[in-house]
Amino acid sequence: MPQSLLGKLDELQGKITLLTRALESSRQDSKASREQIEALLRENEALKKKVNHAQGQINQMLNQWFPELELNSENEVGST
Repeated sequence: MPQSLLGKLDELQGKITLLTRALESSRQDSKASREQIEALLRENEALKKKVNHAQGQINQMLNQWFPELELNSENEVGST
């Protein structure tokens, strides 16, 4: 009887160890995913600023060439 109880406890300890490792791995994966998402958000914001800046420059050039269009840098693409 005591032998089987010790065996079961050892088996349970093994399962707990496996679950603990899996949980730690999952936490690390989650942290890496969060960091990647944050990096992508920063990159997206930087690209958005570049696009807005480029649109303003395009509008300035169009205003110089075609003053009758009266574009301004606040106009969004497609709205005139």
